Amino acid sequence: MAGRALRRRAVTLMTGTVLAAVACTVGPAAGVASQGPYGTPADGSRPPPVDCRATPCVALTFDDGPTGYTPAVLRALERQHAVATFFLIGPHALHHRADVLREYRDGDAIGDHTVTHPHLTLLPPARIRHELESAARQIASVTGHRPTIYRPPFGAWNAKVRAAAGGTGLSVVMWNVDPRDWKHHDPRLIERRVLAGVRPGAIVVLHDRYASTPQAVPYLLRALKARGYAPVTVPQLFATSGGMRSGVVYHHGP
Repeated sequence: MAGRALRRRAVTLMTGTVLAAVACTVGPAAGVASQGPYGTPADGSRPPPVDCRATPCVALTFDDGPTGYTPAVLRALERQHAVATFFLIGPHALHHRADVLREYRDGDAIGDHTVTHPHLTLLPPARIRHELESAARQIASVTGHRPTIYRPPFGAWNAKVRAAAGGTGLSVVMWNVDPRDWKHHDPRLIERRVLAGVRPGAIVVLHDRYASTPQAVPYLLRALKARGYAPVTVPQLFATSGGMRSGVVYHHGP
């Protein structure tokens, strides 16, 4: 009886060893993080920050979304393991919550682009503050985080717009590369115009509201990386050079 019991125990131990070996064979490879939604690490970790003082960086920014074209932009970014900055119109963020959360989970930066997309320089200070503050609250209701960066519609700002941004804790983000994708709906032309103007520290203005822009993004990312550029968010662009301050206007990075 004792001999049979010992033999059964030995078989059980051998079976457990084989199963463990099989589990190790079919499980994730050593050193490879499991992936969560949209290709991001399941543990929420991010790639190490890029020092844009030592590495040529470029910040791609997208205005006016989210829209029905935003998922195509996100797919292109995810496939290239790249990040960007999205300046959202408040009601659009409420209507396209899943896309906003996807941006947030992917590590993209999310900024304020007002509620009604007006020419703010034509409005009284109280209305300007309403546009910024209301959009910030709407975006925060989706992501749980209040934006700290802001893009003025049409690029229109003056002293009172800057003061309103500072009063609501927002940095004003402009750009220094504009392919005019709102006018030229040709993906390859958009790519060529960006590449002709981009320099280290560039902030590129694009829009995720036109069908042609998402088509340009995959080509653009590959071309930028081939030239040695690291695509970063606007806050990442300034992270190693003192960060960003509310009420300050930024046209390009270091």
